[in-house]
Amino acid sequence: MEKLTPMMKQYFDVKNNYPDALLFYRLGDFYELFYEDAKLVSLECDLVLTSRGAGNDQKAPMCGVPHHAVTPYIQKLIGRGYKVAIVEQMEDPALAKGIVKRDVIRIITPGTVMDENADEKSEIYIAAVEDDITGYAIAACEMASGKTVLRRIEHSRFELIQYCLKNNIREIVFHSQVTERVLNRMREIPNLMISFCDEQKIDGYYIPLIEHVQRESLLTAYGRLINYLQSTQFKTLTHLQRAEIDDVQTYCELDYSTITNLELLAPLRPNGKNLTLFSYMDRCKSAMGSRLLRSWIEKPLTQISDIQYRQSQVKALVEDFLLRDQLIQHCKGVYDLQRICAKIAFRSAIPQDMIRLMRSLRQIALIKHSLLSSPSFAWVEKIETLKELLGLLENRLAEDVPATAKEGGIFLDGYNELLDHYRDVTTGGNRWLLEFENQEKERTGIRNLKVGYNRVFGYYIEVSKGNMGLVKDEFGYVRKQTLTNAERYICEKLKSKEDELLHAKERAIRLEEELFNEMIIEVAEYLPKIQILAAFAANVDALCALAQISSQSGFILPTFVEDRSIHIEESKHPLLASSQLKHEVISNSLEMKEQDIVFVLTGPNMGGKSTYMRQIALTAIMAQMGCYVLAKKADMPIFDRIFTRMGASDDILGGKSTFMVEMNEANTALQKASESSLILFDEIGRGTSTYDGMALAQAIIEYIATITKAKTIFSTHYHELTALADSLPGVSNVFVQVFEKDEDITFLYRVKRGKADKSYGINVARLAHLPDAVIHRAKDLLKQLESRRRVVQQSLDVVEIVHIPKHLEDIKKVLDAISIETITPLQALTLLDELKEKSKGAK
Repeated sequence: MEKLTPMMKQYFDVKNNYPDALLFYRLGDFYELFYEDAKLVSLECDLVLTSRGAGNDQKAPMCGVPHHAVTPYIQKLIGRGYKVAIVEQMEDPALAKGIVKRDVIRIITPGTVMDENADEKSEIYIAAVEDDITGYAIAACEMASGKTVLRRIEHSRFELIQYCLKNNIREIVFHSQVTERVLNRMREIPNLMISFCDEQKIDGYYIPLIEHVQRESLLTAYGRLINYLQSTQFKTLTHLQRAEIDDVQTYCELDYSTITNLELLAPLRPNGKNLTLFSYMDRCKSAMGSRLLRSWIEKPLTQISDIQYRQSQVKALVEDFLLRDQLIQHCKGVYDLQRICAKIAFRSAIPQDMIRLMRSLRQIALIKHSLLSSPSFAWVEKIETLKELLGLLENRLAEDVPATAKEGGIFLDGYNELLDHYRDVTTGGNRWLLEFENQEKERTGIRNLKVGYNRVFGYYIEVSKGNMGLVKDEFGYVRKQTLTNAERYICEKLKSKEDELLHAKERAIRLEEELFNEMIIEVAEYLPKIQILAAFAANVDALCALAQISSQSGFILPTFVEDRSIHIEESKHPLLASSQLKHEVISNSLEMKEQDIVFVLTGPNMGGKSTYMRQIALTAIMAQMGCYVLAKKADMPIFDRIFTRMGASDDILGGKSTFMVEMNEANTALQKASESSLILFDEIGRGTSTYDGMALAQAIIEYIATITKAKTIFSTHYHELTALADSLPGVSNVFVQVFEKDEDITFLYRVKRGKADKSYGINVARLAHLPDAVIHRAKDLLKQLESRRRVVQQSLDVVEIVHIPKHLEDIKKVLDAISIETITPLQALTLLDELKEKSKGAK
């Protein structure tokens, strides 16, 4: 170390404090990386690996990128799970005495990325976790907007994984004593960074943001989150919003498997052309609106008052096309204020961000004005459109601002006297230069003489080669540069003026930069109010999207019933109906009376069973979002949760058989569903042997019909299960119609009451043009197998299922999760009190 160059010593002093981060080290106009960091980044980002003298006759491997082009490289590294530390020059190199002071100004991790080029329609979260014996307390933050959410989940690693997958958690923060078992499970999640922080004290600034939070474990998780964020961002997070407590009583909870199986946000096949519900419904004009709409899809409402309130607003926009069109046009002019707020808070906003803020405020004022004409939106009268802030920006900013504050031209003339003076000198200097050029032409007689400027030599007089003989000593010209076709000179008069002009221009730019930074501080005072306006604009944008969908032909306003009956008449799968299919999309109905619990759905492969079930789920989700649905009529209950098991999904974590994934998803539904839930099971039990599968399928149906009693559609190829309708109350049969003639079949895609007489598997095989020999042999084998199945079916009796009360199951789970070695006496007493309350509450 003693023989290292001063710069490399400085580098190691910083690097030793951040050994797990890639150090982007600012040297002049470049960010450089050295040693192992350089080798890794050169490979990951396809950069040329060079070297630099490090002292001691050693060469340090090195690669780098221009400072103005660093963003895409950091994005790529963060996307691949790396941590990046930005080391900046802390003083002007021209004024520095000795080596320039440098230090880390920010650490960028997968969970703290705020880059404007990140996916603007989705949210990236970082979460801190606290284990409070009975469950996990989670504090999650979306850094790009400042949104913070608190949630408790069951004491289950599976639940924690589900939470991370569903909420796009890219980084999770534990205390340093977390068990290796938990860490190993979390490491199974792709693209998740695991970090640690033991500090959990909440500073005074953040107390108003969590004053409504009572549970100690949530406060601990929030404190851990805040301390970790401050340790990576090196500043107070002034853009954080009031912490939301995630209340599952207010929305229909969809687990990760359901969101995946129904293709709500992403297609099951990443390279496929399948539409998702989000891509179909996203008619929003702003990124903020799209993100809000996405959250509405993930969390359909469950409170009838909330649903009807949103329905009333959507209905008003459906019925008033002119108002809706006005709002859509205004929303087009609203920029991503939520992410601009974060940049203002971090003092990283650029002049164009301020222009976007100014233009957005203008459009939001117009949105409010338009809505005031509708009685359904009388509440917007209370919206404060920040006229004072808009005036501040309009009175200062030029419309055509530069990309950075270092280029000048940000402010209007007349805003600052000193800035006007510098500009006058510069502008007057331009006139002076033109007059000087004309005077020199007259004085010298050189008609093509030119006055120009470059950064190396400053201002100069240029004379072409052909006129060089006309240059005389008395002109006072001093040769400065020789070109192929010209000579360049300077003179005392021009040099004197150059000093005046350049100093004025530099001072103007420096002053504008100072004024801009001061303005950012002023604007930051308005952040909470800007965030309110951002939420308002996003809400209007998302409502307009729902109204655009709802105004289409065939969409009706659904109604909600107090009993558990379902009456959906002639509905269609909205995504299929919107796509350019060659064949007509067939409508189907669902009629489940209050006493109906399970519909056993039979029919051939490719007959439309899965599509039918997805169609019912999407209809329910859209209805509880407050949107119209594609049907002739829709009267339905409000579902508290929707569970699906569709065979096309893959295990996101890998390493598990299809059957194991199937059983996990079935277990989640059976454990968590209530009478107010909707369950859609597609071919449960097919991943194991025939009899195992059939036995499990029957047991699951019996459990749902007698214990869970959630509305369920259960598709199956086990035709023996249709016999349950004769012996088990609440179970009925429905089937997908097929027209058969001379062993050829035509799919009718109609779902009717009753049961299919066979699976038509061989008929489908014939459509696939399997060899005739295979078809004939399959027929013979089918006859033999069907005769055996009839014997088996006679022995499949329905028995009464003994149900363990849920509160006892919950208590058992808590007791099983306790570690006797680590629990403290105080924790044990607290836990005993909670268990006692659970037991009381169940009596």
